[in-house]
Amino acid sequence: MILHRAKPPKKEYLIKGLKARIETSLEKDLAQIACLALKPDLISRSRLRVEITHDNDRLTLNLKGGDISQLRAGMNSYLRLIGMIVRLYKGVIKKS
Repeated sequence: MILHRAKPPKKEYLIKGLKARIETSLEKDLAQIACLALKPDLISRSRLRVEITHDNDRLTLNLKGGDISQLRAGMNSYLRLIGMIVRLYKGVIKKS
C-alpha cells in the first residue's frame, strides 16, 4: 500500500495589504533626530515596508504590511524605538 501525504494548505490571510500611519509631535530638533536615527532601520524586510518623514516638529511613519501580525509587530517596534529616542534625548538635555 502506498500512502501519499497531502500537501499542507497554503497560508492564506483574511486581511491583506494593511496600512498604518503613526504621526507624533515632537520638538523640532527631536523630530529630525528621530528621523535620522530610524532611517538605517528602514532596510526592506520580508513583507513590511516603512517610510519615515519629518516636517518641523512632526514625525510621520507609514507602514505597509502583508498581514496584521507583521503590521502590528512593526508598529510596536517603531513606537518602542521612538520612545527610546525621546528618553535618551531628554536625558542628554537634562545633563547639559
